[in-house]
Parts: sequence; structure tokens; C-alpha cells
Amino acid sequence: MDSEEKIKRAMTAEPEELWKLIREHNPEIIMNATLNRNLTEEMAVFMAKKKSSPSEALGFLAGDVRFRESYKLKIALCKNPKTPQRITFSLLKFLRIFDLSDLTRDQTIPLNVRQKIEQTLSEKIPSMASGVKTALARRANSSTVILLLEQGDEHVISACLDSPALTEGLLYRIINKTNTKPLLIRMIAEHPKWSLRYPIRFALLRNFSTSLVCATGFISHMKTTDLRDLYADPKLPASTRPFIFNELLRRNESTEATNEEIYTLSEEEDSGT
Repeated sequence: MDSEEKIKRAMTAEPEELWKLIREHNPEIIMNATLNRNLTEEMAVFMAKKKSSPSEALGFLAGDVRFRESYKLKIALCKNPKTPQRITFSLLKFLRIFDLSDLTRDQTIPLNVRQKIEQTLSEKIPSMASGVKTALARRANSSTVILLLEQGDEHVISACLDSPALTEGLLYRIINKTNTKPLLIRMIAEHPKWSLRYPIRFALLRNFSTSLVCATGFISHMKTTDLRDLYADPKLPASTRPFIFNELLRRNESTEATNEEIYTLSEEEDSGT
């Protein structure tokens, strides 16, 4: 059977033959198969997952009344980057929280679609139960983890801090935000992983919500030059300053920044004469 015959047969083929036809990579076959009365939900999902399926065919599948209740088809269509974006956006409201979260980590999905999904998630997060937030934190992307960190309780924050999506750079910026919750700062300062990171310790020492017990524990591990910078920083908590002074004194170091000596060569020295 040549290609033209296969394209025509796709509209009327019986199930067994139709399966063979839709497994081919011909977009016209897929297009005609959407009109076949023998098309099943399983076939529709298979076609929705195919990267060779044309956008028009994906649009037809999304609007097919036969598969209106098919959750599998909705997921497959949202995952296919060739699905028209207006259709993807219209399907997002039907998807479960964890499936939305998985889509945000799918790099094959266009960036603006992932951003729309993140927006959808952010609107749902405030009304989520704590247990749902905790479970979501374990599989969410970095943007969603940050939202959960800012809005979560102790259990949620704990799950977020253990998330592989969280990076040192993101956490450093969160610590330096003026509106970060004291509970979050305390939990970062006591976390077995993040409390050991040097840049995190530096940021925590400048934060008023860091407990004095944690702050004094960090100071002895800081570089002298950084201790001087912290001591001179007007944003440093007043309660922390005496401990930095004492640590510098213990090291026989001044609180003043040392001026680097700059050597200049004369014209004769520069020419090697």
C-alpha cells in the first residue's frame, strides 16, 4: 500500500489496521485518523504523545466529544509542545496538582507555557493542605519550591530545604530578602546541609532572625577578611557585633580593613634597564 492509499485508509480502517497506520510518522495519516469512527481513547493518547502529530490533529483530539472525559488525553496533549498553546492553557485547569508540578520540570514544553503552569500552581498553593504542600515540595521545580518556602509551615519548609531543586544561590537570595519569615531563617541556620555552606553562613550572620547561638557558631569558621567586612556592615545585627570583635581579637587581628600595598614600577624598571 502506497502513502496515498494509507492516507485514505486512515479515515475508515478497522482497529487493527488503524493501529498499524497511526504508528507511522506521516502527519496526513494522523490527521485523517482523528476522523475515524473506530478511533479509541488509547489510540488518541498514543497520537497525542507522538511528536510527528500535526498541531491541527492535536487540536481535533482535544475537542473530540468521544474523549471529553479522558484525563490521560489531557495530560498527553499538555505534554506535547506542538499542541496549540490556547488549547494547552484551556486544559490546565483540569490537571491535578502533582501533574502540573511535573510539567514545570519538562524542558520540552515551551517556557511561556511552563510559566503559565507556575502561575496556576501559585494561585492554588495558599488553599492547599499542609500535607499536599509537603508532598509537592519533593517534586516541584525551583520556582514552586520558593513559593512553598515563603508560604509553608515547618513541615513544608523542611521538605523544601531537602528538595534537589533548591540551590545555594536561590537560598542566598531568600535569606537576604527583608520579608523572609523568621521561621525559615531559623530552619536554614539549623539545617545539616545548608548551615555548612560558607555563603549561606555569611548571609545568615547579616540576618536579624538568625539566632545568636547559630551566629556565634558560624563566626569562628569565617575568614578574617569577611569578619572585618561584617563588622563594618551597618546592617549587621548589634547583638552579633561584639562576638565578631572578640573573634578578631582572639586572632590578634584588627577590626579595620587592611590596605593593600600597591607597587609601581618606574619607567627604567619597567623597561628592564
